[in-house]
Amino acid sequence: MGNDMIWAIVGIVLIFLEFYIPGLVIIFFGAGALVTALFAFVIGNTFSLQFQLLTFIVTSILSLVLLRKYMKKIFTGKMENESDSENFNIEIGRIVPVVEYIQHGEIGGKVKYQGTIWSAESDKSIPPGESVEITGSRNLTLIVKKISKED
Repeated sequence: MGNDMIWAIVGIVLIFLEFYIPGLVIIFFGAGALVTALFAFVIGNTFSLQFQLLTFIVTSILSLVLLRKYMKKIFTGKMENESDSENFNIEIGRIVPVVEYIQHGEIGGKVKYQGTIWSAESDKSIPPGESVEITGSRNLTLIVKKISKED
């Protein structure tokens, strides 16, 4: 198996990994590997490993820098007049339990909502075991507030 085939296989694997690890980054490294495979096929044995690696790195980074912003617009689209909570049918006002400490002003705490663990953020620190009210969402993070004991 020649270097061109190895680069082609690596490129295809990286492109398919984009489906499992979304973020629109890995696909550009896959494209860089495919370009390197094409050069290795066309040029043949005179294409040294150092030049192959250089071609891979340069084409990957250039495609990432030059095309990611454009491609991201195509693949993510833009919805108007819809909030994230409407997109995910988040029930504003729903009371949910905190399962992992929510640090004031930081994303990373966790709550259990509809049988699934969601990232959460709040304007107050909230320990696990407390109940919180969902007040909104930002992407896949629920915005919650602590329920006062008087309620």
